[in-house]
Amino acid sequence: MLTLLGIAKLILAVLALYLCDDPFGTCQFHQVIELEVTAETSANASLGDLDGDGDLDIVLAKGRHWPVHDRVLMNDGHANFTDAKNLGDAPDRTYSAVLADLDNDGDLDIAISNDSPDKKLIYLNDGKANFHVAGTWGEAKWNTRNAAVADLNGDGYPDLIAANRNSPSYICLNDGHGNFNESGTVKIPSESATTIVPADFDGDGFIDLAVPHRDGGQSRIFFNDGKGTFAKSKPFGPAKTSSRAAAAGDLNGDGMVDLVVGDEKRGSFLYMNQGLGEFAAELALKDMSRGVGAIAIGDMNRDGKQDIVVGYAASAGSVFFNRGKGTNFEQVRFGDGKGTVYGIALGDLNLDGFLDIVVGLSEASNKAFLSGPLR
Repeated sequence: MLTLLGIAKLILAVLALYLCDDPFGTCQFHQVIELEVTAETSANASLGDLDGDGDLDIVLAKGRHWPVHDRVLMNDGHANFTDAKNLGDAPDRTYSAVLADLDNDGDLDIAISNDSPDKKLIYLNDGKANFHVAGTWGEAKWNTRNAAVADLNGDGYPDLIAANRNSPSYICLNDGHGNFNESGTVKIPSESATTIVPADFDGDGFIDLAVPHRDGGQSRIFFNDGKGTFAKSKPFGPAKTSSRAAAAGDLNGDGMVDLVVGDEKRGSFLYMNQGLGEFAAELALKDMSRGVGAIAIGDMNRDGKQDIVVGYAASAGSVFFNRGKGTNFEQVRFGDGKGTVYGIALGDLNLDGFLDIVVGLSEASNKAFLSGPLR
């Protein structure tokens, strides 16, 4: 016999089927926040609590090949971002803004990855989201695209990883005070990359690097020896790829880190980890006709499974809800398809317990898409 609570749950489930694209009860991303009124060459979005007030703020990385001001948008706790300011005094050619406590003082700082000929900058935070340039990292001549952060040599400090197109990529080690050029630079023996994904792919406790090839070559996993050097590697995927984006996560719940890689020409593909950094043959997601610009992984509907969010060029984005062991996905679209998505960040902007989506768009205004349960 159904209880009143059971009847209420049944009614909600039926309404979810009727009102939402997702039959599992999570309303989709119809509530859109215009983060800016202008349409510029944005490249990425990052989320973090910059002022320590308990909600997620946004950093928009802008420019790509053309100088544009990066922007910091402060959250009022209800996903309102009216308090916006430029980051730094001058526009530059930014591809990504990495948030991490770079100087070990307890707040989030920003590392900017700029394309050549601009310097790559370190902005330190005073704890209240006031930032000043404290130095540079890497070399201005690097044609750097996305950057990433991870402790690669086990000293407890976050190091920076530069994904460079048409040239080797590099690691810049942190001295513990947010200085990188003094602590040493490690060359990654790769070719062309626009994204590098740090994760422990072989389960040995050290952070490895997945480097999808951007320009018609072989993608590889570079294995960390525990000291931040990467002499050992294994190929994954086809011999030739044009991969622009990638993300890592345990998609089938087996405790091993899997990969999702977006090929600009072929679509998005899953690479399931078989153990010790060996990956099974690629599995295609249902987006083969669209050029992939950005990928993120997170549990979008709080069912305990990792879902996949993909952004495209001139096409609506997709959330692939994970319905099984990482091989069965249900696709739900979001957005109007205007512009090209170069970056995606996931986080709970309005503190309702559900992950929202922030996209960095080129040739369209940057946006956030709010998720949440059926109300």
